[in-house]
Amino acid sequence: MKEMKKSITFMQNNLNRLLYMSGPAGCKTSSVYSLSVMLDKEIVKYYKDLSQTKCS
Repeated sequence: MKEMKKSITFMQNNLNRLLYMSGPAGCKTSSVYSLSVMLDKEIVKYYKDLSQTKCS
C-alpha cells in the first residue's frame, strides 16, 4: 500500500509539473493524457486494494 501511495504521489507531481510547464495548450498533448490515464488507473487500483483490505 505504501508503495502504491508513493507511486500515485510521484505521478501526481509529474503531471502537475508537466501541466505547469506546458501551460493551457499542453492539456491537449498525448503525454499529459497518457500520464493522467495512468494516474487514474493507479488511484482506482489503490482504492480497490484498500477496500479489500478493510473487508477482510
